[in-house]
Amino acid sequence: MTKKVSVIHHVERVWDIDGYPNYFFGDDKHLYRYDSRGQMKCNKRIVIGIMRGYVLKSKFLSMARLRLMPPPKPI
Repeated sequence: MTKKVSVIHHVERVWDIDGYPNYFFGDDKHLYRYDSRGQMKCNKRIVIGIMRGYVLKSKFLSMARLRLMPPPKPI
């Protein structure tokens, strides 16, 4: 029988992405999202052709396009 193991991972929200309120970059430079159950999931970086990026809501955004987004507003 398999045992379930819970892992608690603390991530500080550093960079919000405009138009995608459930997606953010953490202090460890990974992209995270909140799913419909409120759990935090880590998105993997993918490569399409020669462009690296992430899929947000079924839409591919390249790293170059994400870098062009305005910086986060201070809280």
